[in-house]
Amino acid sequence: MHLKIQCEYVGTKFAGFQTQKGQRTVQAELEKAISHYFATPVKVVGSGRTDAGVHAVGQIVSCLCPREDVKIYQFLLGVNSYLPSDISVTAAEILPKFNARSDAKAKTYIYKCYISPTRHPARDLDHWQLYKPVDVERLRAQAAVLVGQHDFTAFCAEVGDKSPIRTIYSLDIQTPQPDEIWFVIRGNGFLHNMVRIIVGTLIDGRAIAPVLNSRDRRQAGKTAPAKGLTLYNVEY
Repeated sequence: MHLKIQCEYVGTKFAGFQTQKGQRTVQAELEKAISHYFATPVKVVGSGRTDAGVHAVGQIVSCLCPREDVKIYQFLLGVNSYLPSDISVTAAEILPKFNARSDAKAKTYIYKCYISPTRHPARDLDHWQLYKPVDVERLRAQAAVLVGQHDFTAFCAEVGDKSPIRTIYSLDIQTPQPDEIWFVIRGNGFLHNMVRIIVGTLIDGRAIAPVLNSRDRRQAGKTAPAKGLTLYNVEY
């Protein structure tokens, strides 16, 4: 039996999701808490590796369930009692077979910006501050170019041995407040820093089609700060 676990965290003080020697990570904190609860070592698999400073409200992890008599309510209370205040397990279920990474079909990230000449501490935690107004309609027109299946090499910090081909199902530019811009992006998977480079390139005002076709990271814009990015949902 496998546990499917949803967790939420503020990424500010984490060195990312994946375990790294000598660093504080989400995976390490989860494994420590779940192992403590079951009184046996437990390893978890995450749906993806969020970078240092990136937040999540819908990260999914999985692990082998050490016991079959687990009561979910008690599990949630117990594990959360062992977790620090910037991370929480919010839901769980027991499944015959489940792998958070390989079973994922789509993910939704939201990148948040606010526009102000002065810093707003409450929003600064999970927003990128923009000092000048942005042409939202132009953003929408350029963002539409990215929807579909493409080679996203130009929007990746490092491709490595992974295929740069990804599919973006939707990229919506929302303005929930007059001084806020949210980039809501849903796709089948994302390359290293892909969402942040897309946002940075759009905010820079660059034409997307030439950058996309160049397959050259140097043609894209800056990488937007990690703090504005949140993993919102993983679909299975």
